[in-house]
Amino acid sequence: MVEEEPELSRDRMFDILSSSRRRYTLYYLRQQQEPVQLTDLAEELAAWENDTTVEELSSQARKRVYVSLYQTHAPKLQEAGLITYNADTGEIALREDAPEVEPFISNSDGESNWYRYYGAVALLNALLLLGTVIGIPLLSSVSPIVIGLVVISSFLILSVVHAVAIRRNDNDKSFDIGEP
Repeated sequence: MVEEEPELSRDRMFDILSSSRRRYTLYYLRQQQEPVQLTDLAEELAAWENDTTVEELSSQARKRVYVSLYQTHAPKLQEAGLITYNADTGEIALREDAPEVEPFISNSDGESNWYRYYGAVALLNALLLLGTVIGIPLLSSVSPIVIGLVVISSFLILSVVHAVAIRRNDNDKSFDIGEP
């Protein structure tokens, strides 16, 4: 009989992610398609932590990270149901059914493209205003009040769409930090 993994409480998730080494591990494994060797993972993490390349790492830096992964971090992540780890073969991988941790390990806030939308609306509005000023036939006959309403309305609509997108994104997270 297969034992089901317990759901991670908010406190347990924060405890697990309190270590930058475990966060780096999850981030690195998320980028991999196949299981990796613990030695390769240790080298990558040591390079990140020492702000250098894998080739320039000292053997002591590699060993320090490897030992902590082997003894502490990999077992803790496996116990939490976030990774699969085989100490005999040294293979480690992110579980496909692992709870969502992306909001906690990603540098992205999910809003990186909205500046483009606001910029595009501002550019279109500027072109509209420019067209009325230089007297483009169709636009020059439109009242300045109507042009102003179009400009205000376009930003209002975009702001509402942005707010709805943020709310949907918050509701779509598979890991709810609100309840333990």
